[in-house]
Amino acid sequence: MRIWKSKASDDGSVHSLGNGSLCVYAQGPNLIQVFGPPYSSPSFYQLTVAMDQDFEVHSERQASTAIWEHHLFAGGEPAGEMVDFVDAQLPCLVRKVNTSVPLRLHLALDPPLTVVDNSRRLPEPAQGRLFILPAGRYFYHVYPYPLPVYHQIAWRGPVQLEPQNEENSLDLVCAPGESLLFLVGGKDYPEVVTDTEAALAAPFEQLLERTRHYWQAFAASRIDFDVTLAQSLPQRESLLQAIDDVAVLIKTQQAAEGAVMAGHNYHLGYVRDQYGVSRGLLAMGHTAEARRILEFYWDIWQHYGRLHNAQAAGLDGVFHVHENDHVEITGYLVRQAFDLLAHTGDEDFTRTIFPMLAWAWQAQKEHLVEGMLPFNGDETYIAGGILPRHTLNDGSAEATLLFIDGGEKLLGWAERQRMWPPEAIAGERAVLEAARKRYRQNFWQDKRLLTHNPARAATAALPRFRHGVCEKCSAEGRVVGIVWTERSPAGRYLCPECLASDPFPAAENRLYLLQSVSLTPLYFSSSLFTLDELSPLVEEIAARYQRTGQLPSRPEEESPGSGALAVGYDYGFLLYALTALGDPQAGDLYEKTLSLLDPAGAWVEYYLDHRPAGTRCRPWESAINLEALLFWAGKYSEKIIGLQSS
Repeated sequence: MRIWKSKASDDGSVHSLGNGSLCVYAQGPNLIQVFGPPYSSPSFYQLTVAMDQDFEVHSERQASTAIWEHHLFAGGEPAGEMVDFVDAQLPCLVRKVNTSVPLRLHLALDPPLTVVDNSRRLPEPAQGRLFILPAGRYFYHVYPYPLPVYHQIAWRGPVQLEPQNEENSLDLVCAPGESLLFLVGGKDYPEVVTDTEAALAAPFEQLLERTRHYWQAFAASRIDFDVTLAQSLPQRESLLQAIDDVAVLIKTQQAAEGAVMAGHNYHLGYVRDQYGVSRGLLAMGHTAEARRILEFYWDIWQHYGRLHNAQAAGLDGVFHVHENDHVEITGYLVRQAFDLLAHTGDEDFTRTIFPMLAWAWQAQKEHLVEGMLPFNGDETYIAGGILPRHTLNDGSAEATLLFIDGGEKLLGWAERQRMWPPEAIAGERAVLEAARKRYRQNFWQDKRLLTHNPARAATAALPRFRHGVCEKCSAEGRVVGIVWTERSPAGRYLCPECLASDPFPAAENRLYLLQSVSLTPLYFSSSLFTLDELSPLVEEIAARYQRTGQLPSRPEEESPGSGALAVGYDYGFLLYALTALGDPQAGDLYEKTLSLLDPAGAWVEYYLDHRPAGTRCRPWESAINLEALLFWAGKYSEKIIGLQSS
């Protein structure tokens, strides 16, 4: 249960509602973002419980659905309830309010926009307002939405509208009794009008039941873990709840085009994030949703012949370009395709998208220097400040590992399917084997896996310009955008303003050893190392965790004063690795990982001393952590069921 209080600080947990066309993010009873269709479009209003009231709200999601119930208490006494859901067929959020006391909902609007009282055009007794947002509103960073956006709010029942400031603030006061609110989106004005008419014409129970049926059908496509998991599994009910939570969290954030949003701050489909999401979906048995992610990429690639760090969902031609977008994400793309193939056996689909996979392979090859690939500029450790941005052009152990392991799968399949002639396969294998042979020399030192190798940057022909983050702005803590940067005489990539200001010194020369990177070979089931080789690395991380109770991505002794900052999937990575090694410490981490699930049923972007830090409602971290939990639970169940059988 998630508890929200109007007179107390909130835990900040976020849940999502959506049907692929309309997406809503909420904190308890407060709707903090409403956007779509499409999912990559601006959010420009919020609907929240007015803070001058004394309410406590207990929010719960109905099992196997994205239908949320909010139980209201005023002065400690029951005061009614609200039910929220996004309709299964229309881009419309429906809220049913039933209260015994007046409830004031504050509608905050983000100008400039036009508010039209079109109540006379709505079927009686409904009333409402049409919102018209002019074209050009940014929906993410520097990306403007090129068209006007139309949204409709409508209501029925004892609701009074009290304008606070017609341009940016309205209050909807729900008197005691039953009220219905509708928030309707559309790709253009005609759709908003017709969708509003359809929503208002349907009885509430019809909308609710068809939405419940939609979600129950989705849940039915999942593996029946109530059957497959041993009855004696520790925290069994908590895990079953987490499975349902994460499945709904992902599905509500998956656009009709197939892309899964990366949480409430990121209205784009990120290639890296959706790799972990795909693995989580496959682990739960949701193969159709995993396939839709690859179909999203395929549709874009066919039109543009390229992919970048992230791409808009439902808006043509918008690419979120970071530094070195031809590496890491391209490796994830190849791995994702062959993960899906392993689960479905659908050779025809793999054959269909093979041109895109071949492009992803070739794109990586162009950046090989001394057998190493660089970092992608939005790589988690760099984006989170755990690894300095000046290391971007160093050799990346993770990106190079993805290239090698993904290449083995791609070339092996291409040879079996005769997608390329034998001489072409031989040439590509030579490139792959050269990188494979040099991997240990480049990244394996004193039986440790280096996160990066500066030798690549020392020998590579570094570009003069690159599109990404200014190193000086980032280092000095200023608001950082994604801009063009230019290489300074000191070797730092700076925006035009910083390049023209006081010199920014050359970066320090040091090595970083990140725990997350040491765990990736086991997460990717890499053939580059044996379990015996990797075991000491994992044991060292586990021992530090047992000794300190912390799981920092960069051990504290390497970053004094930084606190125990962990990327949100480190827990899953370590649990996955310990389970693969058969280490009994995995059981403790299984319970710890489960305990981090927030009241809305999600894991988050980062943790600071095990407390949420960063974006909430995250599909990537939630999917990876859940997959690791299922991996451990599966091994446990196999053992128990095997003992019972014998």
